[in-house]
Parts: sequence; C-alpha cells; structure tokens
Amino acid sequence: MKILVILFLAYVLFVHNLGIISLWDPDEPRQAIMAREMVERSDYIHPYLNGSPYTEKPPLFSWLVVLASKVGGGLNEFTARIPSALCATGLLLMVFVMGRRFVDEDGGLLSALVLATNYQFLGNSREAVMDMTFAFFIGASIFLAWFSVERRSRALLVLAFLPAALAILTKGPAGLVIPAAVILLYLFTTKRAKAFILPLAGGCVICLAVASLWFVLAGEAYAREFLLRQNLVRYTQGFDHVETALYYLHKVFFNFLPWSILLPFSLIHAWKRKLWLPLIWFLFTFFFFEFSRSKRAIYLLPCYPACALLVGIYVKDKWQSLVEGPWTKWLTRLFGLLLILLPIAALVIVPPLKVYRTLFPTGGSLLAIPMILLAVVGSLFFYYLMRFLPQRSLRPLFTYLVVCGVLYHSFYMPALNTHVKSPRLITSQIQQDGSDIYLYRTNSPALIYYLGKPVKVIMEPQEIPQGVPKMTVIAEKRPDSMRRLAPLFGTIKEVRYEKDTYIICERHDGK
Repeated sequence: MKILVILFLAYVLFVHNLGIISLWDPDEPRQAIMAREMVERSDYIHPYLNGSPYTEKPPLFSWLVVLASKVGGGLNEFTARIPSALCATGLLLMVFVMGRRFVDEDGGLLSALVLATNYQFLGNSREAVMDMTFAFFIGASIFLAWFSVERRSRALLVLAFLPAALAILTKGPAGLVIPAAVILLYLFTTKRAKAFILPLAGGCVICLAVASLWFVLAGEAYAREFLLRQNLVRYTQGFDHVETALYYLHKVFFNFLPWSILLPFSLIHAWKRKLWLPLIWFLFTFFFFEFSRSKRAIYLLPCYPACALLVGIYVKDKWQSLVEGPWTKWLTRLFGLLLILLPIAALVIVPPLKVYRTLFPTGGSLLAIPMILLAVVGSLFFYYLMRFLPQRSLRPLFTYLVVCGVLYHSFYMPALNTHVKSPRLITSQIQQDGSDIYLYRTNSPALIYYLGKPVKVIMEPQEIPQGVPKMTVIAEKRPDSMRRLAPLFGTIKEVRYEKDTYIICERHDGK
C-alpha cells in the first residue's frame, strides 16, 4: 500500500503536466538537441550539438532521451524530461526500502516523502538535465552495495557497481568515486572491510571496464576533453562556476527546504543511533563537492537521498517529542501558524506586484482558490498540533507541501513559461519559409532546438552572406547590434525573452 502511495505521489509531483512548458535555456534544450542529432546522424557514439562535436559530457542521458522518444512517438518536452522523472521515482523507492530496513515502513515512507517534497529535488525531477539520472545511478550503486553487505553476498557486491558505470557515462568519474568511497567508509565503520574489500575492488574494476568501452569507441578527443578538462581541471582548478568555500552550506539550507531546518538535528540523531550509511553518504558527498573549485547547487543532488533518510528517520523517532516538548511545542506551533498566514498574506501582497500582473494578466482571482486551500490545510495541521496529535499532524503537513509542489508546476511554471521563459516567444515570430537563420553573438540552445535545425552563430555582420534571398538574424537588442544590423535588413521585430529584449531581423527580397 505504501509503495502505491509513493508511486501516486511521484506521478502527481514528477510526471503530471511534465510536457506543458518549453525546454528552458541552457541545459534542457542542449540534451534534446544532442538526442535529435544522434537520430539524424545515426551516430549514437559521438554526441553532436548544433552540428559540432560535443566533447564535454558522455552520451548516456541523450541515449535515454532517444529511447523515451522512440517509445513515446517522438522527441518533445515530455520525452526529454521523462528520464529524470523516472529516476526520481526510482530514488523514492530506494529510500523507502532503506528507511524500512533501518526503522520500519513508516520511517521508510516518511523518508520518501521528505525526498519528494524538498525544493531542489522536486524541481530537478521535472527537468531534462542529466543530474537526476546521475544521482539515481549513484544511489543505485550505494543501495545495491549496502544490500550486498547486509546479505553477506560478495558476488552481488561486485555487480553492485555496474550502475556506477552508467553514472560515469552520464556525467563523470564521480559516479564511481562517491559510491565506492561511501561503501568503503561504511565497511571500515562497521568493521567488515576485511571480508568485503576484495569484492569492492573487483566491482570498481568491472565498473571502469564497462565505462571505458564508450571512451574507446568515441576516440581520444572525447576522452581527453571530458576526463582531463571537464573533470580533473574543473575539480582542481575550476574554469567556470568558481565559488568560495562553504558555498554549499547555504545552498543545502535553501534548496532542501523545508526539511533543512531539521537536518542538523537529524545528523546528531543518526550519530547516536549509529545510522552509519546515510550519515557517511551525506557527509562524504557534501565534502567531496565542497573541495571542488567549481560549484553548483545541483551538484549536491546525489546526497539528497541520504538527507531524506536522515530527516525521515529523525521525524519518525522524534516528531512526538517535538510536538509535546516544553519549548519545541511552541516552535512547531509557530511553524503551523506560519503555514496558515503565508497563503493569506500572499492573497494581499502578491496580486499588486508587477511580476504577478505580468504572469497573470487576468487578475488576482486565480490566486484565491489555491491559497484558501493551503490556508485550510495549514489550519488542520495547526489544529492537530494544538491537540497534541503528532501523528495526525504529519498528514496535513505533507499534503500542504504536495499541494505547493502541484501549484508550482501546474500554476506558476506554465505562467512563467508563457510570458517570460519560452523560446517560442521568439521562434513563433519567425517565418518558417526556408529562410537561412543565424544567431548573432548569442548561442541559445533553446532557440536552436525550437528552430528545428543547426543554426550558424555569427560574431560580425560581415559574416552574413550576401545575395541570399531569404534570411533571418536573431540577436539580443544592444546599441551595437542595432547599429550594425539595422541598415542590413528591411524588417526588424522586437521580442521580450527572459530578462532581455531580442530583435528578429528579416530579409525576404535578397536586398
């Protein structure tokens, strides 16, 4: 029954309305372009992006998008995103099984609910990016290796690292480093290293052998760029996304909300209960990426299943004492009151804002029903807290968070897409009449994807060929671009896209 609850939750939060918004710049359309060009070229070994070899990442996520497109009847927003949604669902099920083994079924369910309802995991589960798939394969290796150790199966431990090979082919060597290090530390902590060290080493060798097949087939250029520059140099020196030390502390806090509030207490609780696996999983993954020179919040996604286990078990064990404690009861009640006041305040504060009028030009009435629903659910949560019914209070709390998630992807995101983020705001203004299309000093993967073909990027007006009867040039509106391009074209349209204004310069008569 609880597995059905998890699957229903995954559908509502991860799959429902998955394809209603466009693929957003820059990462989502990049994956879709590579999948499309794989099919067009019938070359599934060498990834291409906009007609040029793409050596920065391996092709596994693109393979998954191609597979989903074959099954789903074509490449579109849904089939580009469904691999991430399915991988997120797989992580929920793994966390449930592990939580059930560590405590009981309720603890497993709570852990899965925590994983599904934090801000970052929910958002990344609905994106056509490789990070959720990467996190899934890392989680699968850790799960299978842990299961092997608990069952005392050395043979299974060797095979447990096959998903790590797929993680390498998704994003990089960290796909093996993280699960291998987590399991090694777990074996030493539980004093079982002597019995399992050789199967662990054998699993790593098999993982590397399987992953190396693509590098051999792809050629030296792919292996050199990907392994050396995109991983070793990026980790040790950093050439983009360079951040300061302790960057991830505030990222975990904000992106794992609302459960990050309980995470520090969950770590202490796990130490006392000797829950070594999720504790090591979280700490090693966190510090592994903290020591990297290049940092992005999404890099921490592989440690979120561990965070969910830690918090879910803590809630299972301590929620009653938090609700009934002499001082914590006031904090939980304050939190419950906040859940009531936030939607009520939103009804007053949000509609007059310019950003709201931009996204919802029909007015503020659209906000009333969902905010009233949240206030009612929050009131039920607060009522149970006041009556000291801790177990009953968890149901409206998770309902509140699920409703927030549904509103986010079914209400806010489509509006943001329609009025701000959709590349169709530009591509719908272009006459698809066989014109040659160029991008001027911009390299938007979303525009390239929705134009449906490779597009040449030019940096100077003299690169525009002469004598072409039909031509379109897309550029960001800048004084320099207007001065250089306006004399060359008869028609110039302006379109607002994301935070910038773009110009569409068209010529249809060859002049």
